[in-house]
Amino acid sequence: MANLNRNSAKKRKQNKEDLKLVFDHKTQNPEVREINKEVQESKELWTQYNTSRDTWAQKFQEAIEFRSGAQWTKEQQEMLEAKGQAPIVVNRIHPIVETAKSLLTYNSPQFRSTGREDSDRRTAKVFSDLFQYMWEISQGDLELKQAIDDYYVGGMGVMQVYQDPDADLGKGEVMIKACDPLNLYIDPNSKDKFCRDAAHIIYAQYMTDEHAEQVYPEYSDIIANAAEEPEASDDYPTTSLSKQSSQTFPGDVEDRAHTVRRYLERYTREIHQYYNVFEPFANREYVYDVDEYEQYKQSLYVRLRKVTGEETIIWQPEAVEDLMNTLQEEGALFHLAMPPMQLDPQTGQPVPQEPVRVPGQEDENGIPGTTTAILPTTAEELIGLEQIMSNEVDVPRIKMVASVGDSLLYHRILPCEDYPIVPIMNVHLRTPYPESDVRLYRPLQEYINKIRSLIISHASSSTNVKLLIPRGSVDKRQIEEEWGRAGTAVIEFDAELGAPIVAGPVPLPNELYKNEADAKSDLEYGFGIYELMQGGGKGAPSTYRGTIVVDEFGQRRIKSRRDDIEDALNQLGKVAIPLMQQLYTEEKVIRLVQPNGTEKEERFNFYAEDTNGDVAKFHDVSAGSYDIVVVSGSTLPTNRMALLNNYMEMYKMGLIDQVEVLKKSEIVDIEGVLERSGQMQQLQAQNQQLEQELKKVRGDLQTADREAVHAKKRLEVEKFSSTLDKVSNRADMASSLFQARLGDQQKQLMNSEAPKEGPDNIFDEDES
Repeated sequence: MANLNRNSAKKRKQNKEDLKLVFDHKTQNPEVREINKEVQESKELWTQYNTSRDTWAQKFQEAIEFRSGAQWTKEQQEMLEAKGQAPIVVNRIHPIVETAKSLLTYNSPQFRSTGREDSDRRTAKVFSDLFQYMWEISQGDLELKQAIDDYYVGGMGVMQVYQDPDADLGKGEVMIKACDPLNLYIDPNSKDKFCRDAAHIIYAQYMTDEHAEQVYPEYSDIIANAAEEPEASDDYPTTSLSKQSSQTFPGDVEDRAHTVRRYLERYTREIHQYYNVFEPFANREYVYDVDEYEQYKQSLYVRLRKVTGEETIIWQPEAVEDLMNTLQEEGALFHLAMPPMQLDPQTGQPVPQEPVRVPGQEDENGIPGTTTAILPTTAEELIGLEQIMSNEVDVPRIKMVASVGDSLLYHRILPCEDYPIVPIMNVHLRTPYPESDVRLYRPLQEYINKIRSLIISHASSSTNVKLLIPRGSVDKRQIEEEWGRAGTAVIEFDAELGAPIVAGPVPLPNELYKNEADAKSDLEYGFGIYELMQGGGKGAPSTYRGTIVVDEFGQRRIKSRRDDIEDALNQLGKVAIPLMQQLYTEEKVIRLVQPNGTEKEERFNFYAEDTNGDVAKFHDVSAGSYDIVVVSGSTLPTNRMALLNNYMEMYKMGLIDQVEVLKKSEIVDIEGVLERSGQMQQLQAQNQQLEQELKKVRGDLQTADREAVHAKKRLEVEKFSSTLDKVSNRADMASSLFQARLGDQQKQLMNSEAPKEGPDNIFDEDES
């Protein structure tokens, strides 16, 4: 364990040195000519791209101001005021955009990672959690909302993935953020939706010297001596829209107390020589540049060769160091032997022994065939022995050049093939200048404003009574003064010259109101956001199920916008994976908040013993190839009641358990509910058991009652039978007596009919 801790500390130290190299932006021994060339190219490209997108940038800025309520030009406002009309703004666009944002970001996106070819599937699951972690620490929901807002208003949102070397106490984190599209300058010849075919992409940031020195403290001298650039406000075009005094937009603020400089980050795709390395014994795959490959070839491995000829390659750093210590202490050969048998003093039984490592050849106590040779080797030697596969390949890489003024800050090669800046284009026109919903449907909003201004102006003028009076009959100034006062106006006039005639207002045609309603409906149809989706109850079905159906059909239009967002996030994930693999090389533990409020802990890049007792690296995210995608529709809202009803039906059919049902409910304390539910189930089980016991007792009682009734009846029968026997006996006795008496009577009768002769008549003699 001591060796393991020592090795882990050594590994962390090495990783910190590697990170330092990764984030060390200073060029070693730079040539002034080369640096000036890079900076000059960035400035020239920025000027060229800025000129090409000038018209689009102005429309973008106008769309931002128009959505915020500045929907009249100065000329239009002056014309209305000259007519006595007020420039009324009925902003229908703003709530529609806000509703669309809330629908598209109702839930946080769910990421799903898969491994390519032989990549570890369990590690792929770690990447899914790692992306969720990146989303949480970057406040991805807020950043995505800003990007979607720019998507609807200006036509393009921008997301960027980057490495923050100062995050996590200097260990670094991969983060995402939303960028200002007006600070993005793309090759005008690009036709790809994500600008993957662009020769260059430039992102401009505007910072004061104080802010820049906080962001780049190692470059404070370069920043202080950099040439001054035009003010940041010069890059935000001016518009003809009349803004309110309370509204402030980018470019309106001028910081004259501090020097604001333009910082350019130029991204360029270049072809670089790399080496694809595969280690069959560890099932690991890496991609190294030339310098990294030279360092890799010096990596230390150990070959263990047994006397039988079997050979094993040890690659785990802790195991390699342990074997090298063995080589130093015991020699190049060792074998396994059983230590002397020991008895347990308490039980007197033999204590189980593990084989120990003994230097030198086998002896009589050794285990046969365990003699092993320690053969230190390097990756270069294993490549020569074809134990490691290595192929030279040309792959595209992104070069980033950062500059301020005429000075170079740093340049580095990113480990990704695509640009880390991903645009989300609305209406893609095969140019870097897409169209937006606000610009497309701006005429409808202007039409609504004009109609509403006319209606209000007519209503205002209708409240003032118009008088037609003969010239000279009354004082005109007196009429204006008196009629403008509150209460009753009393005006004298000359009847001979004629009486005033009251002229009533001409009502506005009903078609005007209908046109406004139609324009509102057309605006909602264009955005795909209907009144019911905005919370309005007009035209809603009377039944719950009907409302669900209408809501489901209403979301079909917005699902096309969902595809734009998800495609961009998938592209963002494609770039983020190599950035993560470059940064996360040492052990790391992340914690994620689950939907039920509980925390989930995930650990990766750690060393532990495997099933064979060998030290191995688990969940190595730095190796392998992986894909990450957003679960389709995971950000859209779902009808919780309908979904809950479906889950309840599946629960009743036994397809899912109650935990899955609770996940779809709005219950926060799911754990508490489950605990209480378990207690209730336990009580219900006990109650059921008691009911079963009570039912059994009741059955026994009924059986006893039936048996008692039978016993009672049996006693009565026995009693009746006994009585019957007595009666039968008495009857038999009476019958016998009757038969005896009948016999006697018959004898008497016979005797009385026979003649009396001598002494033979015994009865007569006896009677006499």
